[in-house]
Amino acid sequence: MLKFSVSGNAKLKNIISFSLSSGWSCPFALKCYSKADPVTGKISDGPKTEFRCFTASQEALYPSLRRQSIHNFESLRKVRSTDTMVEMIQEALPAVKKNGLGKVVRIHVGGDFFNQKYFDAWSIVARNNPERIFYAYTKSLQYWINRLSDIPVNFKLTASKGGTLDHLIDMYNLKYAEVVYSQKEADDLGFEIDHDDSHAFKGNDSFALIIHGTQPAGSKAGAAKAALAKAGWTGYHKEKSKKK
Repeated sequence: MLKFSVSGNAKLKNIISFSLSSGWSCPFALKCYSKADPVTGKISDGPKTEFRCFTASQEALYPSLRRQSIHNFESLRKVRSTDTMVEMIQEALPAVKKNGLGKVVRIHVGGDFFNQKYFDAWSIVARNNPERIFYAYTKSLQYWINRLSDIPVNFKLTASKGGTLDHLIDMYNLKYAEVVYSQKEADDLGFEIDHDDSHAFKGNDSFALIIHGTQPAGSKAGAAKAALAKAGWTGYHKEKSKKK
């Protein structure tokens, strides 16, 4: 059976989530392309990586998370039928709790839509569960565009800028998120920074995401992360993380 998670960090509080292997399942990643070795967990970056994928870093650190992501990815990519994928996802999808947990589902804290059949499966799952909100950041923009007129209202998609298909964002006027290294950079773009993913599953405006997670030594992203830490930003791993 596929495995969902109850997200435990401050950003994704009370949201259930589903992940695949970061990098390995991301056919259109570019600036954030990173992946953890399935066996050793050693992380590697792509030739054009500018900032390291947060979840790839987490998979490198936590073998249990890595195993879960690999299990989900391997289980789904062997399937050739969208209908079978829908059955697998629906079977594993946790029920909505009395406290509301499960009303919002993040698709892919790690990973992405790796083919059209898989994208379509999640679209069908969303349509079959109209009482929930399903949302995802994605660089697999072609799969989205291929179904642009048939996206359920509760299937909320945000283009993740920094992939090989970025040109489609302006072409199709897609809502997008852009990683920034500082509040000033977000201000210069005219974007609000989303600290709790609410911009991703509510509203139609594009927004910024602040750099977080382990970054390559000596990189511009690493320097930005150090500057944020000095200013009091501790990331999303603690409920009381400062956001300056």
